Amino acid sequence: MAKKILFTFLCCIAAFSVHADAPIPSENEETADLIIHNRILAKVNEKTISVIDVMKRMDLFLQKHYPHLANSKMARFQFYSSQWRDYLSQMIDTELMLVDAEKLELKVSEAEVREEILNRFGPNTMPTLDKLGLTYEETRKMIQDEMIVQRMIWFRVNSKAINSVNSKDVKDAYNQYCIDNPEMQEWEYQVLSIRSGNRATSELLASKAFELMNKHLNLSSVTEQLTSPDEATTISVSQEIKADEKNVSEAHKQVLETLTTGSFSKPIAQVSRVDNSVVYRIFHLKKHSRKEVPSFEKMAEQLKEELLQEAASKENTQYITKLRDKLGYDEKHMIEILPSDFQPFVLR
Repeated sequence: MAKKILFTFLCCIAAFSVHADAPIPSENEETADLIIHNRILAKVNEKTISVIDVMKRMDLFLQKHYPHLANSKMARFQFYSSQWRDYLSQMIDTELMLVDAEKLELKVSEAEVREEILNRFGPNTMPTLDKLGLTYEETRKMIQDEMIVQRMIWFRVNSKAINSVNSKDVKDAYNQYCIDNPEMQEWEYQVLSIRSGNRATSELLASKAFELMNKHLNLSSVTEQLTSPDEATTISVSQEIKADEKNVSEAHKQVLETLTTGSFSKPIAQVSRVDNSVVYRIFHLKKHSRKEVPSFEKMAEQLKEELLQEAASKENTQYITKLRDKLGYDEKHMIEILPSDFQPFVLR
């Protein structure tokens, strides 16, 4: 259960829109130069964070989750440009959590770090790091920090979130779900409409259409066989309509509830809401279903996960806020003043 909880702080994947089926960059795009305007972005706990530092952290993410795009200049440029500010914020929070971890004397062994490096990069670690422009020591330190932060998140956030959600909360969530998503009928149908300035003409054509439909003709075929001496008469068949109890009109609902799947109604005279004229309609019900509310047993696990997500997000926000206040860090003071048009990454 706890392993499934995700937090805003760790949810880079959701924010990054490059997928396995992303289009392959063109040759011109790949021959362009990716230019990095390096400079100091922030200072935290006597440590500076530069554009290059942020880029290296992002490269690790790409290599882990999208290795097939790690060497694509276009993919990297798009990722860097859209996410560097979020990564900077995360790196600031990481440094603060590392300070908190030191006070708790929370550590990760070298053996654990080496094992994680091996799992992530495989036996050919150094060639992979060379392609990313990373040294082994840089990589070791970043992964060590990641592992410490993950444990701090568990200690300061996950455990509290799990303890804050109980069985009553899940039942209350289910009751609210039932209120928000009641059982509901759904219909798929078409309507043949006959409109004429002469009501008798409309009624006669509607009766003829009904007779033709008894011969198992579809609505489109029926309209082809209907003719009227009155040029003002219009005969039309709607597109297939999909509706449920929330959006179906009361007039349509009253008819649909009398039909079985595949059947059609007798001609019904209804007043048009457009011009108050009398329109004869024949309804053909193609499909009828009832959307039922899943049982509590089927929903319980999902609802609990959602509650844990909400609780974790809240706890994470509170933890970071308290951490910044406790350590006396103000984001406005941590982040260097940057020009409004500052673009650390450019593709030329």
